[in-house]
Amino acid sequence: MTEQSEPPLEMVFSFYESIQRKGPGSEASTLKAFSLLNDLPATPRIVEFGCGAGVATLPLARSSRGHLTAVDIHQPFLDELQATAAHEGLADRITTVQADMGNPPFPNNTFDLIWSESAIYNLGFEQGLRLWKPLLKPGGHIAVSEVVWLTSEPPRKAKEFWDADYPSMTTVNENQNRMKAAGFDLLGHFVIPTEDWQNYYGPLQDHVTAFRTKHSANATAQAFADSLQQEIDLWKEYGDSYGYCFFIGKAV
Repeated sequence: MTEQSEPPLEMVFSFYESIQRKGPGSEASTLKAFSLLNDLPATPRIVEFGCGAGVATLPLARSSRGHLTAVDIHQPFLDELQATAAHEGLADRITTVQADMGNPPFPNNTFDLIWSESAIYNLGFEQGLRLWKPLLKPGGHIAVSEVVWLTSEPPRKAKEFWDADYPSMTTVNENQNRMKAAGFDLLGHFVIPTEDWQNYYGPLQDHVTAFRTKHSANATAQAFADSLQQEIDLWKEYGDSYGYCFFIGKAV
């Protein structure tokens, strides 16, 4: 969405409360990224920024045997995560914290692993890496997914959309360079598969349609739905030119 069409945050949060996955991804991709971290402590301390309702938090808790601090700015997302964690017997392994990822309320040298899926763009890729790196213990790890160009010559419509929405978006290679500049050795990376986008856009499309009907007389709501529909349609037409890439690194 461009700045001119930004809806109220209350509307955005309310819209996404009933959608389990807040961005492209899958449990399979989460676990694939986690598998590239081969020298974590036996019970790592993990912080996840932009956790939403926990679609990555929960599989990480099951797989890591560590303790997760799940951070999001919207308390209802965290309430849902807490309820699910309790139901799965993971409540003692997950602590939720309502906070801005751009102002994390943690001491330096606290965590063995920083995790963030489809959320670091809120800060900017390199800015987020530099901000979060001091939170890691020496030799700590980071795993983040970030939207990237998959071609050196993106289609005009796709370029115009992303230039307006996220002008610092760049290529996989350039983000690897940014990761090194921020003080990380790159351990691995991979582009998430098409199914991970379908996991997000399928339910999103259904919700956009229902949202339009429910708020038919609300011009702001209709503009918000228009912006989401534009994003979905753009991906259907030009999704082979961009994608989300997982970047896994180790602090040096």
